[in-house]
Amino acid sequence: MVRGMYTAASGALVAQSMVDTIANNLANVNTIGFKRTLLQVQAQPKHELYRFQTDPGKTGGARVDGVPAQVPIGALGSGAQVYDTPADYEQGLIATTGNDLDVALSGPGFFAIRDGNGALRYSRDGAFVRDQNGFLTAQNGDRVLGANGAPIVLPQSGKVEIARDGTISVDGRGYDRLRLVEFGNLGALRPEGSNRFADTGAAAPRIAANTTAIQGSLEKSNADVVRSMVDLIAAQRWFDANQKSIQTQDAAVGQAVQTVGRSNA
Repeated sequence: MVRGMYTAASGALVAQSMVDTIANNLANVNTIGFKRTLLQVQAQPKHELYRFQTDPGKTGGARVDGVPAQVPIGALGSGAQVYDTPADYEQGLIATTGNDLDVALSGPGFFAIRDGNGALRYSRDGAFVRDQNGFLTAQNGDRVLGANGAPIVLPQSGKVEIARDGTISVDGRGYDRLRLVEFGNLGALRPEGSNRFADTGAAAPRIAANTTAIQGSLEKSNADVVRSMVDLIAAQRWFDANQKSIQTQDAAVGQAVQTVGRSNA
């Protein structure tokens, strides 16, 4: 019975993780370039069960050096656990804004960003601005990198045009090109918060070849409200079912303890 309680508890913990993940996705349905988080679940290691066979007249009953033979009965599951929480890099819808410094990406690439601590980060959020020093930055001040990996600097005035390959011109004069990066192994990117991703060292970054920049547009979050609500209901039901199982087994254990106590009285 106690083993069953642990199994049900593991299911309840997974369900709670599902609720937390879905809640985070719902909270970011309006976040530009947001990539929803998935939850991968796997079974916990199984326990192999054996029966000691002491009757030498039965199959598997032979003793070895006086030790009873172990006859396999089967495997016993021990519940579920969260395996991983990867990001879903599916393309989000592209919405037109008309802002010359807004850039959406079509394809698998990312913008290269230098954050306030000088760390290299990657993002799909193309809502850019020019700061007082002419640097092209994200809304939080992180600097957008150009073709050579240095921050992009633009004149404070003039019409900005961004070509599909990321080339930036102001009043017809070319200044730089957005550093667009694709990865051979997206699974090696680590979410860093604030819609940023970091390369863990195995993402295999390369200059984008299959990504185009779309000026005057932004990529919406790929989190789906309806789908998330359906998943949230399912997760809540899963949690409730496991909670009910724990309560039932707890009551059974309590009854067994009382029965044993009365029999010994």
